[in-house]
Amino acid sequence: MKKAISSIDLGKAALYGFVIVAFWTFVFGLFYWLLGWLFGAQAWFIDMNLGIWTTFTLKTLLSVIWRMFVNGLGGAFAAFFVALVYNAVAGFMGGIVITLEDTK
Repeated sequence: MKKAISSIDLGKAALYGFVIVAFWTFVFGLFYWLLGWLFGAQAWFIDMNLGIWTTFTLKTLLSVIWRMFVNGLGGAFAAFFVALVYNAVAGFMGGIVITLEDTK
């Protein structure tokens, strides 16, 4: 059975773009936060004490959360634009045709 994807919901595409970009921003932010914890004290010019560790942790956490939101907005805009272009092209060409087979 052949089916065609003739359009993409713009709102769902934007939401998907926001969530996926925010998720990957969190993953990479967590990775860099861990690198800071592991290797930040090795710098000869940094005196790592409890106050600096606490400040580093809180600033990094707030920075990651802020970047998740900002990058997520960019991802939502990009996904919205891609879905908009896809819908325009699918209007001319009929969309992407997918062949579905019953596996019984």
